[in-house]
Amino acid sequence: MIEIGKIRELMANAGVDAIVVGDSDPHFSEYPADCFCLRSFLSGFDGSNGTLVVTKNDAALWTDSRYYLQATEQLKPSGIRMVKQESGLTIPSFLSSVLDSEDTVALNPWTTSLSEETEYKNAGLKVVYDEKLYGSLWFGQQPKMSDAKLFIHSEEYAGESVKSKIDKCRQYFLSQDADAMLVSTLDEVAWVTNLRGADSLCTPIFYSYLLIEKNRSTLFVDTDKMIDEVEKHLCANDIFVTQYSLFARYLSDNYDNTPVLLENAKCNVATSQLLKKKIPSKEKFIEDLKSVKNQTQLECERKIMVDDGVALVRLLMWLEKNRNNGLRETDVADKIAELRKHSSEYICESFDTIAGFADHGAIVHYSAKKGSDYKLTPDNIILIDTGGNYLGGTTDITRTVSLTDAPSAEQKRDYTLVLKGHIAIQMQKFPAKTVGFQIDALARQYLWQAGLNYGHGTGHGVGHFLGVHEGPQSMSKKSVDYELKEGMFITDEPGLYRTGKWGIRIENMLAVRKAETTEFGEFMQFETLTLCPYDRRLIESSMLTSDEKDWLNGYHNIVREKLRNFLNVEENAWLEVQTKNFI
Repeated sequence: MIEIGKIRELMANAGVDAIVVGDSDPHFSEYPADCFCLRSFLSGFDGSNGTLVVTKNDAALWTDSRYYLQATEQLKPSGIRMVKQESGLTIPSFLSSVLDSEDTVALNPWTTSLSEETEYKNAGLKVVYDEKLYGSLWFGQQPKMSDAKLFIHSEEYAGESVKSKIDKCRQYFLSQDADAMLVSTLDEVAWVTNLRGADSLCTPIFYSYLLIEKNRSTLFVDTDKMIDEVEKHLCANDIFVTQYSLFARYLSDNYDNTPVLLENAKCNVATSQLLKKKIPSKEKFIEDLKSVKNQTQLECERKIMVDDGVALVRLLMWLEKNRNNGLRETDVADKIAELRKHSSEYICESFDTIAGFADHGAIVHYSAKKGSDYKLTPDNIILIDTGGNYLGGTTDITRTVSLTDAPSAEQKRDYTLVLKGHIAIQMQKFPAKTVGFQIDALARQYLWQAGLNYGHGTGHGVGHFLGVHEGPQSMSKKSVDYELKEGMFITDEPGLYRTGKWGIRIENMLAVRKAETTEFGEFMQFETLTLCPYDRRLIESSMLTSDEKDWLNGYHNIVREKLRNFLNVEENAWLEVQTKNFI
């Protein structure tokens, strides 16, 4: 955390009246490398979503409902006030109301998207781009970039060749009257090239740009990260390698007046300024391709769900055995990482494990830190949201667990209301071309009937050995016009959060698949991929219908059958108890 006064001194020296700072990299990654997390460094708030605004007389940070409690606590020492995004007050609107017409707003051209630039200009703000100012805001403490090597994600996992993917991209940009296509989103570069890296702690991506041209492609990457095997892989696919730092010069020298296809929301201002004849893409072409998993990817995902399920069963059994032994929240996060490493395909976590005990569970994206994490006691519940990246796929699961054998009636009621909505999603058939927001209310219906709700979405897309959050599909209250297509992965994670008491969330990963075709058309359904029992101590069985019990019993039977050959006698005995039928 840096004193606001020091930031204002740099602003005054640069002659700007306001500055906007996010945790963004030039590729708008969800989990940017530490060397790009400037907002976290300046404000002390380290949630994944937040934007800091500093003016001569005010300092405020915008974030969403997942982080209200966390931001309130972490911002206290800084004097920065929190603004709720859901209030409707946007940053451009705020700045236009407090600045004079001649006042200037500083933005970083490499971390500001074209769509964001438009919002600031539409608000009548006088924008200046100042790379030097943003560099100085690190006060000489900017972390270094990772030097991890790239590696190949082979077709036995990817299920499609690089040439096939590039051919699809080439056909698309030619149909849009472009001579090239710029891929700047890191997970899309990794997907197209069948390469992975380790420039992010939780996502196997590498900092790069990919320029797909008519007869060749160029990958801009730190050449020190290359190994012989990767160089041969790229050469075989007609991909030339150029140093990442030469990206701007290459565009300026070779594409100054050439039509290049790009996506506005995924292109930063600096890149746009280098391309005079850019053509905005009319659709999220690569994101759409990437979101629909092929049969190979689906089979690989099913296999690694067994590995993940084994680790989760061992975690829950260990937690039950040791709940009276002075464990802390961070011990839970450390343990699941240790257990996942038993899989030969495990690479890294897909996000920092959330282990929120008691009222910490009510902080939706809580991150336990050693020294400030809670000690676990056998008198409340713990929310565990965790995931792994394996060569065969990415996982994301949440289970809420009682550390007492006799949870309160209110806890059981809360949990069961959430569980009923969670089950409703997985039981539901729906017409082809249905979009996520049409299904979202199914997960909320029982909570709504009780006058309860949760602020986050019900589900998000998941990548394949890539980002744990992937578009374009989602399930939320927002009207997002992307249909749920066969082969998409999506989560089902309703929740309920009681500030000062506890948090409950239950999450499975699902795959969209065909159900049947009737005289009314084609219908889809979900296949549940996650393999982990629910905490039966928290289930009030009298609140479940016979259909819900049948689904729950069927799911638990599948969990038991798929995991039993990978567990020892003691573990199987424990799982047998956890998955016995509800009558």
